[in-house]
Amino acid sequence: MSIGKYVTNPGVIGAAFGALSTARRTGSMRKDWRRYLVWGAWLAGLALAIATVSMQEQDEQEQQRRKLR
Repeated sequence: MSIGKYVTNPGVIGAAFGALSTARRTGSMRKDWRRYLVWGAWLAGLALAIATVSMQEQDEQEQQRRKLR
C-alpha cells in the first residue's frame, strides 16, 4: 500500500484542506455538542475520501475482469 496515491488524490487533498475552514468555523462557535458535530462531519468526509482511494484499485481490477469475459 503506497501512501503516495492518497497524498496526490484531489479528493483527499480537498477533504484535508477542509480542516482549515472547519477550524475557522468552529473557532467562533460555543463549545457545545454542535461543535463536535461539525468536526464529526468533516472527519466522515475525510474517511470517505480515503476509502474511495483505497477501493479505486480494486474497482479497476474488477472492470478488467469483466472486460475479459
